[in-house]
Amino acid sequence: MGLVSWSVFTAVLATVLYMTAKVRDFEYNVVKLTPVRPLTGKLAQTPENTLTEIDHLLEGEVHGPECQLIHEGALYSTTLSGAIVKIVDGKIVKSLELFKNNPKCRVNGCSQPLGMRHWKDETFVFADGELGMFTVDFKTEKFKQILPAGTVLGDWSNMFADDFDFIDNDTIIFSDMNPKCGFEEFSLCFLELARDGRLIKLNLNTGAYEILADNLLSPNGIISHPDKQSIILSSTAASQLLRFYYAGPKKGNVEVFADGLPGLPDNLRATSSGKTFWIAFYLSSVGNRPLMQRFSEYPTIRKFISYYSDLLIPMNMYLASNHAVIIEMDFDGNVVSSVHELEGRLKALTNVIDDGKYLYFGSVHHNYIRRAKKPGA
Repeated sequence: MGLVSWSVFTAVLATVLYMTAKVRDFEYNVVKLTPVRPLTGKLAQTPENTLTEIDHLLEGEVHGPECQLIHEGALYSTTLSGAIVKIVDGKIVKSLELFKNNPKCRVNGCSQPLGMRHWKDETFVFADGELGMFTVDFKTEKFKQILPAGTVLGDWSNMFADDFDFIDNDTIIFSDMNPKCGFEEFSLCFLELARDGRLIKLNLNTGAYEILADNLLSPNGIISHPDKQSIILSSTAASQLLRFYYAGPKKGNVEVFADGLPGLPDNLRATSSGKTFWIAFYLSSVGNRPLMQRFSEYPTIRKFISYYSDLLIPMNMYLASNHAVIIEMDFDGNVVSSVHELEGRLKALTNVIDDGKYLYFGSVHHNYIRRAKKPGA
């Protein structure tokens, strides 16, 4: 056998062994996606709505700053190192770690804080992708676990609490996914296009919970609707927003709120005016859809890709368009404005907020918080 033949044989053998080691159940789902909206009208890119300068705040001081919020002039952020940080004038003034006595957790990911909201006084609520729902008090510096991951809710335990919002002073609705869809495996669940997501109502004082909706496709970011009867939810893999009614005459209904969005929607957060909200897109679909969506109607191809799931995220980052889009939308589903970045500096975008002057951008992959001057500010 010649050198070339041996090389081919070795490559094939390595591939077979790798794929065998990665064997797992795979759901063969077919999803027909709505065509992506054209970038026209309020979605059109112009010199006025295109970001040119992006600052890196706290470079090397935060790891995976997934979600930010502004409270009484201070910037707060979750981090995948397990810390919640308070930032004033561009400096961390307080960092609270759930596992402060176990530094190895900063590397091993024992705790992975994701979505966060202010509750009351100096208390914040956050969803931990590994551990469940928590509160943290910046005055007492104490954490409290409200709902542990692994709690059996209905047919399976909650495992991947991601994002949430308040529907009254003490009650939230959070998005959750099947235990197989934990933080390390979420890309596989996206490839399956499995309807393994749920919405769960949780009382923060009593810990009482209720499953409100299930069979949802990749539920992610949540924002409460001003009607006090519904929430808006991003369905990431479907590139759409859903509206779920938890009260009123439509109670229990799930409707499509916005479809054909130009990317994979992640967190939804109110603008500084409170009258509209930002849609953060993990990856944008300008030119081509992200790899995990391109074969939505061909599950066999997606299963083959799943054998290389470890490479899926870097492949997506490499193949994704450098043109990032952020949408400002009102609560009737109308696009109010859009923000654009053309050089690939806003890939892996998980969260967008503004303080009236600046936009702040979250990410699970960076070691800094991105900031840019808000167009028109």
